[in-house]
Amino acid sequence: MTEIIHSVPLINAFIEKHPSLSALPENTSRILRMTSDQECNIQQLLKLISQDAALAGSIMKAVNSAFFALPTKVTRLDRAVTLMGLRAVKEVTISSCLSHLCKPIRLGRYDARDLWDHSVGVAIMARELAVQSKAIDAEEAFLAGMMHDIALLLALQSEPEKGTQVLSHAENGDDSFIDEECRVFGFSHCDLGEHLATKWNLAPQIAAAIRWHHEPESAPPEHALLVRHIYAADTLCCEAGVGLPLTCRHQQVSDDVLEKVKLTREIAAATAAKLPILLRLHLG
Repeated sequence: MTEIIHSVPLINAFIEKHPSLSALPENTSRILRMTSDQECNIQQLLKLISQDAALAGSIMKAVNSAFFALPTKVTRLDRAVTLMGLRAVKEVTISSCLSHLCKPIRLGRYDARDLWDHSVGVAIMARELAVQSKAIDAEEAFLAGMMHDIALLLALQSEPEKGTQVLSHAENGDDSFIDEECRVFGFSHCDLGEHLATKWNLAPQIAAAIRWHHEPESAPPEHALLVRHIYAADTLCCEAGVGLPLTCRHQQVSDDVLEKVKLTREIAAATAAKLPILLRLHLG
């Protein structure tokens, strides 16, 4: 992989051209801040959630899914939030927000939904790898996995002609996906993602996972474990053909990477093998 081109002027111009990229919906941002605070006021949180019908519906669907396997159906939002806990509510909030950012746009033989499906797969895989390694927080790994390609989703559907060009060249050419992005857009989704993560006030470790998930050995040492988990999850999902399988075409999960995240080849393979079941549980 050639060195990633980082062009702040081009990124700023892109965001100026597409100003909707600059901020997450305010209600989503407030909910994410509250769910990150173990002392948050649950009544205020419920009020915010109830103001977003789509999110409230997603929470009710999640709590009644096979993942939680509750003996009786939950019909009240306050009960759902209590049973799920703040971390799970945060997961559903970011999933709901990103899902609604995903527009029905064709990108050649792919579409934006393929990007979304890939992000969900990486999030689930990263969480399972974290559970197995016990090296990082599993729910943080899920959030980082969900967010790792958000800039790619937003960039390709903001300028679908360029997006289609990137995907076509990446599928049929020999260069890396990031090389193709830089050739067409002038920057990579890693660079754009880091820029957006800063604007959105995301945690530093999440921003690092977004920026370095294709170059884990260049990540800041304090965030390297999380970044390597995302790199492994991303690569394994691409190998399994989950969603868009192009971003990691030239990547491999080496024994060195697995050793650094305290995993074995056998554990990684077993986790990848059960991904279809985990996806069905997550999607309910």
